[in-house]
Amino acid sequence: MARQTKTQGKVVPLRPRKKPSSVALAPRQAKALRKQDAAHLVHGFVPLGLQQNKGVPVFVKGQGIYLWDTEGKKYIDGLASLWNVHIGHGRKEINRAVAEQMKQLAFAPTLIGPTSVPTVQLAAKLAKIAPKGLSRVILTSGGSESNESMIRLVRAYWKAKGKPKKTKFITLEQGYHGTSSGAASLTGIPLFNAQVDPGLPGVIHMPRPYSYRENNGAEELEKIIKREGAGTIGAFVAEPIQGVGGVIVPPDGWWPKIREICSRHNILMVCDEVITGFGRTGTMFASTGFGVVPDILVSAKGVTSGYLPLGVVLFKEEIFQTFLETGDDYAFWHGYTYTGHPTVCAAALANLEIIEKEKLVQNARTQGHYLQKQLAALHELPIVGDTRGKGLIAAVELVKDKATKEMFPAELRIAQQVWEKALDNGLITRVAGANSIALCPPLIITKKQIDEMIDTLGRAIREVAEEMDGEWRRASGK
Repeated sequence: MARQTKTQGKVVPLRPRKKPSSVALAPRQAKALRKQDAAHLVHGFVPLGLQQNKGVPVFVKGQGIYLWDTEGKKYIDGLASLWNVHIGHGRKEINRAVAEQMKQLAFAPTLIGPTSVPTVQLAAKLAKIAPKGLSRVILTSGGSESNESMIRLVRAYWKAKGKPKKTKFITLEQGYHGTSSGAASLTGIPLFNAQVDPGLPGVIHMPRPYSYRENNGAEELEKIIKREGAGTIGAFVAEPIQGVGGVIVPPDGWWPKIREICSRHNILMVCDEVITGFGRTGTMFASTGFGVVPDILVSAKGVTSGYLPLGVVLFKEEIFQTFLETGDDYAFWHGYTYTGHPTVCAAALANLEIIEKEKLVQNARTQGHYLQKQLAALHELPIVGDTRGKGLIAAVELVKDKATKEMFPAELRIAQQVWEKALDNGLITRVAGANSIALCPPLIITKKQIDEMIDTLGRAIREVAEEMDGEWRRASGK
């Protein structure tokens, strides 16, 4: 029996179209879905006019690093969907693990006492692969929830330690930590807060180590601590590598110095590894690659490769023992209905098994070196100012003038133009920072597929540059 969907009172059967692609829908069906999308669904970070006037792809199938839309068009998933599909699309191992768990026990809570087998197994697995000393686990449904949990964990810890004034958080300018209320307050991108200010009080944003444009060292943290007082600061929170903010890789030595400063001033150091966790940068966790161990590590995305929603907070035993020492009746009054969802945990266990069995962390390191090398070749294009990254996360920064690093005027939306052109050419990327395009492909990617991805991105940049050059010439009368 054909699937059906309604559109303005009509019922439209959704039958896969045999030609030109087995995944394509008939034009009438594809049009109906696009119309319903524009009429009902709100896309969080998408300009409303783009969705309403042009429309966005509606995907129907994924396999490996590729996606197909309702019209049968094939795309390279150059962003691993949303920085998260580490093992690629269409993995039957996850399907089997989820189906088997749902046959046994689809759901059981952990919030009020009981738990389930895969939930316990996942907690133990996470503690085993985590940076040394992070032995305690809180499970959530995603990155924003994990950061909300971290905020409450930090404040509860300092209250239990008898230091209730240590409530402030220091985060980085242009850092991203989610869009729920507390997490958005930590986020240092004004765009995410301007519509809903005021946010969480006591959040201080510090200049970031953006080597291409700014020479901000770890001493910036010392300045803030001196000004605010260490006795008022609960934690320093940052992504090992900024993702949404432009894929900003700190220089060597920056993270170890931050670790030393936090330890010396008795401030918790939190690494937000929602994007970088589970192999993305060529080590299981990016903080390990930078030579530091945080007091708290927040992650999500790659823990299930996006097959089901899950977030993770890992923290040191000392924090847990501090709670325990307050008395046997102490409870950390925080959690969610779906905390430790057994079916989701089963998906995570299967995902982590694939990452280990197929050596995807090592592949991210090996293919990451190749990606960064191939990306550097784009410097020959007239509007490429910088390429950067680590492992299989990277960015291309677009500039008006290579010599001066002058940025394009914001109203030109140059990165948005490249994003749209790449999408038209069958490559999914993301605008990151003011004028950068981010890449973050699945960890299964091959050299041949990297070449395909870079060629497509290069073509998109070249086309935009040529169109802009033509406009400048016409404007100047040349």
